[in-house]
Amino acid sequence: MPILTGSQNTTINGGHFTDQSAGVINNFSAVNGQTACNRDAIHDSSARDYAPRCLPGTRKQHIEDIIYWAVPAAGTNPLPLFRMKGLAGVGKSAIAQTCAERLNKLGRLGASFFFSMKGQGEAAELVPTITYQLCAQFPDYRDLVDQRIRRDKMVFNKTIATQFEALIAKPLQELEKVGKGIGQRVVIIIDGLDECEDADAQCKIIETIAATCASVTPLCWAFFSRPEPCIEATFSLACIARVTHMTVLPVSDDANSDIELYLRSSFENILRRRNIHVKSQWPSDNDIQTLVKASNGLFIYAATALRDVDQAGSLEEALRAVCATTSNGINNSPFAGLDAFYMHIMRRVPPEVLPSVLLLCRLLCYSRSYAGGTESGVMLCCNRLALSEIEFRVVSNHLSAVLHFRGHSDSFDLAQFNDIGRPFQYATPTQAVTELKSYVCARLGGSIHFYHKSFYDFLTDPTRSGTFYLWSSRMRNAYLKHCLEVTLKYEESYCLRGSAPDVPDSASSLSWPYTNELTNSVLKAIVYDWTFEDCFHFSSFPEIEPQSLERFGHADFRKARQNETMLYGGGLTNIQHRDYFGHARDIHRILLSRIPRDGFQRFDVIKFRAKIKRWKECRIAQPYYPNFASRFKSLIPKFQDKLISGLCRLGHGPKSIFWYWEINFESEYYQEFLATDLAKGERIYREQFDL
Repeated sequence: MPILTGSQNTTINGGHFTDQSAGVINNFSAVNGQTACNRDAIHDSSARDYAPRCLPGTRKQHIEDIIYWAVPAAGTNPLPLFRMKGLAGVGKSAIAQTCAERLNKLGRLGASFFFSMKGQGEAAELVPTITYQLCAQFPDYRDLVDQRIRRDKMVFNKTIATQFEALIAKPLQELEKVGKGIGQRVVIIIDGLDECEDADAQCKIIETIAATCASVTPLCWAFFSRPEPCIEATFSLACIARVTHMTVLPVSDDANSDIELYLRSSFENILRRRNIHVKSQWPSDNDIQTLVKASNGLFIYAATALRDVDQAGSLEEALRAVCATTSNGINNSPFAGLDAFYMHIMRRVPPEVLPSVLLLCRLLCYSRSYAGGTESGVMLCCNRLALSEIEFRVVSNHLSAVLHFRGHSDSFDLAQFNDIGRPFQYATPTQAVTELKSYVCARLGGSIHFYHKSFYDFLTDPTRSGTFYLWSSRMRNAYLKHCLEVTLKYEESYCLRGSAPDVPDSASSLSWPYTNELTNSVLKAIVYDWTFEDCFHFSSFPEIEPQSLERFGHADFRKARQNETMLYGGGLTNIQHRDYFGHARDIHRILLSRIPRDGFQRFDVIKFRAKIKRWKECRIAQPYYPNFASRFKSLIPKFQDKLISGLCRLGHGPKSIFWYWEINFESEYYQEFLATDLAKGERIYREQFDL
């Protein structure tokens, strides 16, 4: 009972108060559970308002099979795992979304999680998001989980297997023992597992769930994904295969009737929205059949064609152009019609706009692998591409059938800052600054992403995209040159300590600035950091022109590192952007990085040594000898290769930084450290590594 009930005119001086009345959601939030989960990845989130769904009457058999598995007849005992696999664009996500909504109405949906191209989910968010949804439904489970989280507030920073055991498996098992289990069979739907950020995480998720499915009987799990090799191999393991009901969603003419129904219904909606009344049938039966044939069983073809027509000024002209592309499929691939249509979209881009369109596509494709598939903030993208708002509208309009722009109704609360007229280095509170950085990366100005992964696949496969292939030597060189231009422009005007009388404000160097210095300073610092990192990454490719490498060597490595330190500060972070996975810690402008044994298997030593050789040739990296002994030591032949290392300066003169790297083949690790202060770098090298 509240201690102040009925009190009036009460004054309390001092004291310490603890609120014990918080419910599940507040308790969960109190230990960062809500922060760890991703609400956009849930089937009924606002982010999925326009997610694909099956029209009534389509995909009936597949949906009924899943519902029957999830809600079995009395006396039957279906397997605890269900897997639907199929190629890109056959409609897996639409079926998953439709089943999630149906099961939710039946009271049988425990939770859902939709990975996607636009970064609606990462592996680390899976267990917290599922836990959050289960807590909202089952009070006894909620209370038990809340106690566990309060005892271990770092649980959301642990491995997927540890999180799953602590937050899902053990609580449910304990409740079953005392007769407070959740009762009936409920379903967890996981869609797009192949779009999770790395193959190891995909396998770990399957293995972790399969290992406990027999002991956590109320939960059953439905996976929807492409047949990627690592996923196929994991589901083929005997211990997993025997508890999995597997079905294939094929590319087949059997889907033609459903695609036809989808096309006819969607064209009717287009006419209705535009308030167009026609006496004759439009589109004609011949047009519909042309599109059905071109789709070749892929719903994504029909969806893309509809968007293209819907967004055109002249519906008839646009439809004729789409139908004309259907004769351009020149191979027997199931994607022939889709590829011909994607080619049509790219070829109609005016020559003067095409370079910017390709750079935008390159940025979005590269960001997917570089940052784990996260959704990209529009203003961040535009400033990285040196595009104004108007120029962005022009460029994006040419990709409207495949590129989704999403405005956000919410805006960041700047009222919590003490002064938005100064750079972020001076802003408080610190947590709000961190949140502002995340907002700038993902939502400032809206967000953009490809509608479907099939367009990403098209652009990154030379046999499908031809001259528009984004991984070509020509495109890599063009992208690096662009990044160099942006990097050198930003480093020239970038003030490490914030605005000064003789330094222009942040807005002056942004192609699309925001309305205050605080946000602009964050935007500029992130653009500078990311474009420099892009230069760092792309300079390692063997086909890059020497002129670009030499130019990069004259960049201000010292300023770029100091900017990175101010942006991200200390703390342990995951490394996912240099062709390997590991950990890095930034301490007082010393960046310590390490790839442990589990990530070392991915590390390409031959490629790394070739990069070092080229960097030395183009004077990006220069051998560094702190003293005569180190120079003499470098001349002594090495008769064993258990450990190789290098000591260099990156850059030139006062713009350079200290770099030491080490590869240990016996213990299987790579480690390095970067220091902006050469003297400090030398001292650490002598103390820790000069063996």
